[in-house]
Amino acid sequence: MIIIRGARPEDESKIFALFEKLVSRQRTDEYRVNQKTGVATYRQIIGEPTLGIILVAEEEAELIGSITLSYPVAIRCSGPYARIEEFIVSEASRGRGVGSRLLEAAIAEAKKMGCYDLQVNNPSDLGQPLYINHDFQNGGDYMRLKL
Repeated sequence: MIIIRGARPEDESKIFALFEKLVSRQRTDEYRVNQKTGVATYRQIIGEPTLGIILVAEEEAELIGSITLSYPVAIRCSGPYARIEEFIVSEASRGRGVGSRLLEAAIAEAKKMGCYDLQVNNPSDLGQPLYINHDFQNGGDYMRLKL
């Protein structure tokens, strides 16, 4: 059974292993996670829920996906909006609805935080159909869902 839950401190190494797979698909090192500062940021997000949330998909004690939200504040939104920062599902788990479940949980969290909308910058070709299926609108370099 697949469980969607908030990340915990003990998930740290498993999440960074997923990120390595995400980075290996990129054409440059632009998104390579600096382990030292990345770990500090991971711990900061977990410790301060107003900054964002990291959600994971877990199956039989294995992390098979993760999505990270940040909560920037903007005048145009009269407060916070949510932005998807990292979103990955392991290759072996794709096509099983894991991405949809993570995205739906992220949408619920953004609503719970009172966010104006949920945005994703430069969605991947792999992710774009998923966002469209969840009613995200194309805004050029980004996609957004009005909450």
